[in-house]
Amino acid sequence: PKRIGAKSALMLLVPIASASSASVQVSWTQTARLGEKVTLLEDQTPFVLSSGACDGCPDRAISVDSKQTFQTFEGFGGAFTQASAVNWRKLNATGQAELIRAYFADPADGGLGYTLCRVPINSCDFSPESYTFDDVEGDVALEHFDSTVQKDVDLGMIDMILAAEAAVEARGESHGVRGLKLKLLASPWSPPAWMKLPMKGVYGDPGEGIRTMTGSAKPFGLDPDYQASWANYFGKWLAAYKARGVDSLWAVTVQNEPEASPGWESCLWTPEYMAKFVAEHLGPTLKATHPEIKIFGFDHNKDHVAEWADGLYKNKTAADYFTGVAVHWYGGLNTENLQKAHEVDPTKSILGSEACNCVGHVVLQQDGVSSWWTRAERLSLDILEDLKWWAVGWIDWNLLVDVNGGPNHLKNLCDANMIQDAAGDKGGQPLIKQASYYYMGHFSRYLVPGAKRVQVSNTVEVEIPQVAAGDIKNGAALLFEPCDADSAVQQFRFATPEPGDKIAASLIAAGTDDAPGSDGYQRGGECVELCIMPGCWFPKVQLWACGDGGEADHGGRGNQKWDVQSVKGGYKLEVRGSPEGAGGGEVKGCLTAVKAEGWAVDLDAGLEVIAAQLAPCLSDGTSNQTFLLGGDGEGESLLESSFTVGTADAKLCLAPQIPKLPHFDAVGFHNPDGTVAVVAMNTNDDPVEFTLKDEALGLAAKHSLPAHAIHTYRWQSGPPADAIFIFAQNGDTLLQAAPGHAPVEKAAMGPAVAAAAGRLTPAMAAARSVGVAAAAAPVATSGAAMTPPELLVETVAGDKPGEGPTLEAPPPARASWIAVCAGGAVALAVALRRRSFGGAVNNGRTSRQYIAL
Repeated sequence: PKRIGAKSALMLLVPIASASSASVQVSWTQTARLGEKVTLLEDQTPFVLSSGACDGCPDRAISVDSKQTFQTFEGFGGAFTQASAVNWRKLNATGQAELIRAYFADPADGGLGYTLCRVPINSCDFSPESYTFDDVEGDVALEHFDSTVQKDVDLGMIDMILAAEAAVEARGESHGVRGLKLKLLASPWSPPAWMKLPMKGVYGDPGEGIRTMTGSAKPFGLDPDYQASWANYFGKWLAAYKARGVDSLWAVTVQNEPEASPGWESCLWTPEYMAKFVAEHLGPTLKATHPEIKIFGFDHNKDHVAEWADGLYKNKTAADYFTGVAVHWYGGLNTENLQKAHEVDPTKSILGSEACNCVGHVVLQQDGVSSWWTRAERLSLDILEDLKWWAVGWIDWNLLVDVNGGPNHLKNLCDANMIQDAAGDKGGQPLIKQASYYYMGHFSRYLVPGAKRVQVSNTVEVEIPQVAAGDIKNGAALLFEPCDADSAVQQFRFATPEPGDKIAASLIAAGTDDAPGSDGYQRGGECVELCIMPGCWFPKVQLWACGDGGEADHGGRGNQKWDVQSVKGGYKLEVRGSPEGAGGGEVKGCLTAVKAEGWAVDLDAGLEVIAAQLAPCLSDGTSNQTFLLGGDGEGESLLESSFTVGTADAKLCLAPQIPKLPHFDAVGFHNPDGTVAVVAMNTNDDPVEFTLKDEALGLAAKHSLPAHAIHTYRWQSGPPADAIFIFAQNGDTLLQAAPGHAPVEKAAMGPAVAAAAGRLTPAMAAARSVGVAAAAAPVATSGAAMTPPELLVETVAGDKPGEGPTLEAPPPARASWIAVCAGGAVALAVALRRRSFGGAVNNGRTSRQYIAL
């Protein structure tokens, strides 16, 4: 190797050969469920990826190619809703500190490492009440705006955010990223009622229409006359939060869920109206008052994201203001729509901004491990698929709810990663961590801001399997969907009737007693029941493991038994109900096909579905209470085989709401410190063996992923992505910046360095904190100046006493090495698109060759 001595002059070093590594150690972490036994975010014994023949390695593989990179990641987190703050305040000081640590502390200290969160502007449904910061009707100039945002202070939102900010900033360096800060996305659910158009013909309308935060006129709710005022409201809210010490504000969305008005705070928009508002009002206002704040459009389900992206970006003025679009998970994975939205404008970002299990109640581990686990799997699959299809971040919904799933002033109760039980109602700790908390850690602990997604080829599962009986879990909501003769989940059967009954028994999802993945496995199957659990505040009909009468909520009060009556045109199904004198309230009514919003069957509130619910029994032959069992099945024959439960018109059939989802999936990222992190998940009922490959290093190993488990694998696959290293030689000492930074002593680096080092973009410079501490002027990059960061210098000793250091080459074709003379000292500037070298000093154990000029 060419040594750099004290008298070295300008030189160009070109690596011309490199020996690849023979192996690399893989660290990995597991969360898994085996029956009732669980493993939660536990580190496992490392294994090795090796070169050469991989004996016994399966053809099925997860292949990682870190040479192909895609979107840059912003972070993970949750929402500082009013409910989260209220619950946080109910904890004592120790509990409050523990929640902040658990979410925001460095993973080395047991935290999830959250860095990207959301906060409502005004109230949302997860608030004790509706409120705004200016309820003075006609206050166009917003003279009465509460610049103290006192309501948010009183609820505890500001204190909670400030505590999280401090925890993130205290983390120091993580995976090669220094100066971590929390980023906040702010979203309004509704403008003040007086800024909205009146709704006419609705309940309570005196004739001239009514204005309310909890409803919206169609097709849009914001009065055009108040567009400027609403834009200024954003600016005043941002300024008020900053005045309270919140310095993490990063972006806003224009409106939460602009396609839905479900009965809580809402405001409908069209893509064209939103684009016009941003182009003419919100964009210019924020550019003038808060130019650092980004703007995301849409902020709703992925089923329509491509259409919205097209509509928003068609307005070229608006497109210049939009950073991208935000999406929610409630309408399904819809990954093809994320791809289409990306293709509308590949320069724009897609951000996952809300997801949670909103099914009217919290499911704890003690309520059933399988159901508890399934919720975590569903959320994690959404994270994984969003990341695969261009998402730059993923934000969970409430950071904290109570044991009932609230508070929510409109009873739209939901689950969360952590549950507050300060009163000890569930007999455990004041903070309960759900399975989803641990699943989230597999992403948030190991994929850090600045990471880039890399190419991952998954040949373990090349086609998404059809929904089967084994996919049916406790709590699956029932709805009526188009009949499908090939469906494995539209078949039902009756259990053997009780003595004296012609047809009166449990109605069971066929096959669930024999399917190991189902919660009804070897328990009689999954029974159709009226949900009478505490969280079921509406007459939901669902599936649950068939009870023997010992559980009050699951069969003990007759809510799993159905009397089947032959009526004109088909059959009526009436729930058997409670025995005379049984407590717990009345259990009676008939199975009914009801037009409902999606939330009734665990889908988005903006969707319209035909749900299976219980309603008072009507006269025989009423169409939505009359069903065809197997099309033409009659009498005793219904006890002999499975059948469909179809609507009277024979077009729709009863089925559990189960989306068709991948059972094995993986995604990978390259972190700024040069580590690759791959998250792989298996929701199958059996373990899966596969080969893990690093295509760039030419290494592989056989590995296994247990049933219902998630793994995160980490290994060193090169130095930081988009890294810039600058070295200054001073006598016999090499001054080296830490990975990801380049401040160097005694070298006045000016524009020549940036020019010589290649095309150093402002984004690269900002991501890597490139600069020179001792420079007389900042380094110029593409017309933008960088402020010199703090000095961070590491002295590297020579490989032998009394000798100067030697440089080790990077792998071939991965870097450009350029030495420039600056300020009387020799500096080596390394500029690269994706990779730089792994070590700074040749220790005699490796050999590299250079051409020195």
